[in-house]
Amino acid sequence: MYGQRPYPPASQFRPPSVYRATHDPNGPATLSTTVIHALADCLGVDVTDGRLSLYDTVDPDALDTLFRPRYDGRSRTGGSLSFVVHDHRVTVSSTGEILIEPPARR
Repeated sequence: MYGQRPYPPASQFRPPSVYRATHDPNGPATLSTTVIHALADCLGVDVTDGRLSLYDTVDPDALDTLFRPRYDGRSRTGGSLSFVVHDHRVTVSSTGEILIEPPARR
């Protein structure tokens, strides 16, 4: 078997599925509310049961302010923020895209 490496099955190379959501900056919900609802959907928990919170990881008010339009009304572009909640990596971009990656399987 010189020159050959035993590779794990292809299924082990697949990244865990990523949950995607989009925040509407012109809608009624704040960005932090959209993120918490997306996390609840991803984790399969009721958003009102109190087990899910952003406060241990990121300040929700700061998150809401970070991607708010500039004072002159122009959108903020090119930025993103990542943080971890319940072992899930959450990435929020200035475009309103929210990606939630589950923990890596071991």
